[in-house]
Amino acid sequence: MTANTTASPTVSPGASPVSGSASTATIKTPAKTDAKGVKTPYGLSPRVQWLRDYYYQGTARAWNNEWTAFTTGEPSDELFDEQPFYIVPEVYCFMDTFKRTFNQAAYTVELPQGFWELSLPERRATFNRLVLLDYLPQELLPGDLLAGGRFNIQTSLCLKPEETKARAERLWGRDGKSGIRGEVFAFKDRGFGNCGATSGHLISNYPKILTRGFAGVLADLDEALAALTEDARAGAAGDELRAMRSAATVPGELAARYAQLARKLASSEEMDATRRAELLQMAANLDRVPQQPAETFWEALQALWLTHMLILSDENYPGAGVSFGRLDQYLYPFWQRSIEGGMTSDFGKELLKCFWMHCNYAYDAMIKTGDQGITAGYGQLFNLSGMGPDGRDMTNELTYVMLEVLDEMGPILEPKPNVRLHTNTPEKLLDVVVEMISVSQGAPFLLNFDERSMAGLLREARKAGVERLINEDTVFDYASVGCLENTMCGNDRSATVDCNLNLLKAVELALGGGSDLIAYTDALWDKPYPPESEAPKTGDPRSFTDFEEFFAAFAEQLRYCLRKMVDLYDRSSVTRSLFNPTPYLSCLVEGCVQKARDITAGGAELNFITIEGVTFATTVDSLLAVRYLVFDEHLCLMDELITALQANWVGFERLQAFAKMRAPKYGRDDEVADELARRVMELFAEECWRYQTTIGAQFRPGMLSWNYWIGSGYILPASPDGRTQGQFLSNAICPVNGADTQGPTANANSVGRALGGFAAEGGAADEVGADAVGAGGANRNEAGRDEAGLDTAGLSLPVGVGDYGHWINYLPNGASHTITLSPALMRDEEHKAKLKSFLRGYVQNGGTALQINILDADMLRDAQAHPEDYRNLLVRVTGYNAYFTSVGKELQDEIIARESHNAY
Repeated sequence: MTANTTASPTVSPGASPVSGSASTATIKTPAKTDAKGVKTPYGLSPRVQWLRDYYYQGTARAWNNEWTAFTTGEPSDELFDEQPFYIVPEVYCFMDTFKRTFNQAAYTVELPQGFWELSLPERRATFNRLVLLDYLPQELLPGDLLAGGRFNIQTSLCLKPEETKARAERLWGRDGKSGIRGEVFAFKDRGFGNCGATSGHLISNYPKILTRGFAGVLADLDEALAALTEDARAGAAGDELRAMRSAATVPGELAARYAQLARKLASSEEMDATRRAELLQMAANLDRVPQQPAETFWEALQALWLTHMLILSDENYPGAGVSFGRLDQYLYPFWQRSIEGGMTSDFGKELLKCFWMHCNYAYDAMIKTGDQGITAGYGQLFNLSGMGPDGRDMTNELTYVMLEVLDEMGPILEPKPNVRLHTNTPEKLLDVVVEMISVSQGAPFLLNFDERSMAGLLREARKAGVERLINEDTVFDYASVGCLENTMCGNDRSATVDCNLNLLKAVELALGGGSDLIAYTDALWDKPYPPESEAPKTGDPRSFTDFEEFFAAFAEQLRYCLRKMVDLYDRSSVTRSLFNPTPYLSCLVEGCVQKARDITAGGAELNFITIEGVTFATTVDSLLAVRYLVFDEHLCLMDELITALQANWVGFERLQAFAKMRAPKYGRDDEVADELARRVMELFAEECWRYQTTIGAQFRPGMLSWNYWIGSGYILPASPDGRTQGQFLSNAICPVNGADTQGPTANANSVGRALGGFAAEGGAADEVGADAVGAGGANRNEAGRDEAGLDTAGLSLPVGVGDYGHWINYLPNGASHTITLSPALMRDEEHKAKLKSFLRGYVQNGGTALQINILDADMLRDAQAHPEDYRNLLVRVTGYNAYFTSVGKELQDEIIARESHNAY
């Protein structure tokens, strides 16, 4: 198999409407929804319309970017790395199938002489280089303005037989059934959660490539190699740097192959003159980038895409959480230069739309599964706007252009914008955000809130002792990865979804005095697990005389659950560091070259592992229910409550009704309930900071539930808040579904308090804002009026010194918060103004990230019944969006319940 560098494109669309001028012609379609009311794309040029329509043909396409496998041909060769999928319980039963299938379907690569004498990092770099340059085809789709379409690969781990054996014993044990995999499966089956050393979820130093090119990367590597001692150069440090150097030559050589192909296609006698000029300009661009610094906007986007897609190849991982950072900031100088040089805004938008399409090719990895592989969000995120030095707003012309592109292209999954809001966000940007939210079923973007987010990152700096890297002069340049997880850019491996802990498990163990309340079963083989024997014996809760005794038992069990996860994850992390080097990615993250260490082995300047707390509100409400039912109101004895939970509330419906309807609930702006939420949050967060991995990564806290709150609801027993086994748990930092009965501002106030609130005088948390959506209130400031000119007399901001200003945030990773509003609330300008006021208030008093679903329950029910009519209906789930018809019925029902609260 050899690369197709000179042949015509593999796609033949027939009479494709891409031959006309692309710089100014666009299709202006006033309608943004179809007959069913579903958002539709509009204003697309013929070129972009064809590329988008072609992509959605899925398996009917003649071309796709499906995973292609390559092997050394050795009998002991391994391709599929299962560890990144330990956090995806849905694929546990397929792991052996994946392992065998990729080996069976792999092409054999002819290895160079001396290959097996190289170090593992050098073998890996050499093998991937051969695949990308000589075995994987290079192709250009008709009309496309950017090169780089093939990147989903599964390549040999390049292990020697003894290395394969050592890795196998770590993953599967000597019996093939135990090891890390067996423990991960049991950890999930017993309700603790899941964890594993996962790929992606970081932001590489893309601005460096745009301003210095890979020539600059190679110069840094040569300098680092020259600085090594003779012994170090002959040892592991030299091995790592040579592997990085080999990998860093690939982008320039691959660009040259694409340039050759573009010129070959341009030489065709049948080629339209306009398209010929485009192909020749693409070739000229590729002659420069990404090897040399970019000069134009077109070059910058081409360099960015090739750099990015090769990260996905290096990790053999299709896009999950490999994010772009502050895209409108570092691309803006190139936009300005090109506009001043004569590029039209319409052509610049076409370039961006081609970039949008390339990001979506990540889904082709599994194109023959499910809904053509397009099932959820891979999270190639980028941030827009946000603060700069001294709190200055950084919104620019490109910010608005990218929002226009998002609106015109939508609904489409990748890439995902995250708009950063803050105290000084301009009215114009808020108006655009509110308008886009109001016409979209699933909000097209996440909203990040700078002050609370930066407070968490500055707390992280103090806790981890990295204040030289994260401080008030740098923290504003943070960005989000994957869904909403906050990291620094270009030097940070925060492993933001690697560990996911069910906090509710600690409540169960406290109720059992260190034992499970129910029997747990192996989900794959339906065999019972032995009873819990390692948890601390915190005493029979029937003997507790007050709630504080119970809370102390809960705290001890939470510490045990967290230690158990830390120990399991550490084994996975060490295994990755030994057998899964990623030299290309490593040369793009600051610290790795300087340390001569792979990013999987702790090479980045900042090394964190995020423990995502799952089931937060269910846990808080369960603790509130125990206090209310047993200790405050004496509605039952502890023994009766435990018996009711073991019976799944059957026969105890009256007690269950008290637990659900009378006990206090987090999410209602109830200071007593919210204080317990803050106490649980602080306990969880402080415990996370106690641990580091063997390779030196610091654990840190966050809250993102992905879809674990759904699956774990079927595993964990009934909970004291009235939930039955099988009912979904709470989502990230959101209140329990339906418990937020006091409106969105009360909901937001509770979230802000749980994260730490404000450092107000006297040490008490405070809040700002009225129910803007429900009652037309406005966020108020010390001047007495907000930026919209609304009367704000009577409230002032709290004073005090928090983590950033007066804001406190226990979670540097951030926390996913989803609210759902009826389309009726967006029916006129008055209600849109109320939503804008709500967002102003959320900046001051809410959490770190918000996603707003504008959903009509009747439309969703019709989509369940007639999915063929709603293929483009997007919804927000928890930090990511997905096509409504592609998710399971259980999740569909939950999303419907968010709007109606019928499930509570």
